[in-house]
Amino acid sequence: MSALAWLAGGLGLCSWLVELPASAAISAQIPAECGSLADFERQLEQRLGNVSTPEATRVTLTPELSGYHLVVEVGDQTRELHDASCQELLRAAVVIALALLEPKREEPAPLAPEPAQPAQPAHPAASTARHSRAKLALAAGGGVHVGTLPEATLMLELDAQLKWTRFGVATGFRYLLPQSTVDESGRGARIGAAGAYLAGLFEPWHRVQTRLGIVTYRMSASGLGSTEYRDGSAWELAPTLGATFVPFERPPFWTSVGIEGQLNLIRRSFEILNYREVFQVPLLSGSAFARAGVVF
Repeated sequence: MSALAWLAGGLGLCSWLVELPASAAISAQIPAECGSLADFERQLEQRLGNVSTPEATRVTLTPELSGYHLVVEVGDQTRELHDASCQELLRAAVVIALALLEPKREEPAPLAPEPAQPAQPAHPAASTARHSRAKLALAAGGGVHVGTLPEATLMLELDAQLKWTRFGVATGFRYLLPQSTVDESGRGARIGAAGAYLAGLFEPWHRVQTRLGIVTYRMSASGLGSTEYRDGSAWELAPTLGATFVPFERPPFWTSVGIEGQLNLIRRSFEILNYREVFQVPLLSGSAFARAGVVF
């Protein structure tokens, strides 16, 4: 063999020996579903640029219960990350290797931040509990009631509400100041009433509330113009439908105005014995009122 052939063969062997450490300087353990060593090397070479002496680099990507665990080792430096996506971790491995292999500048290149973990939603039960926490509202009010007694009368009221997002329940007590009725002969009755109610609430819009419920009154009467059987009482039960509007609201204080209709299915009546009937509750009654209260 000629000297020229021996020289060419020696140069080729030297070139292979020089290149071998460079290719052997990068090793990886990467699951097939995440990528390959060739992908990692290609991305690293495209972005690495001219580095005089790369240090030995090893990338280890292993699955775990909550996702994947990445370890990048460059020389005596090690970085670790955890994430649910192994493809994201492989891209992060390229950035970390670049940061560790680049020559030191006047200021060190910042390391790639650990991929942010997606915010875990609040536990459904806890979220539901917050949104469905009931509010208690207490109020006192007054207004005018027409129909249950012989004349329009002042109505006093105490009201309590238990409300969720748009629904709730209400209960309360009412007192109707007594009113009198007499005929042309001077005979009649003075009648008052005290009662309680229970209603379901619905708020179709903010500050607007509707109610559907029942109310019961104990009506007490004293006879006028007669000396016999002067006192009497009767119970009344009726469905009600009403609506209120809140003109002022500055928690915990609020005010409301409203109206309510009452259907007197059982029309109670009062009469003087051996004389005649002196009053009968009409079919319809109604109230207009205002309330002021606090909410907890």
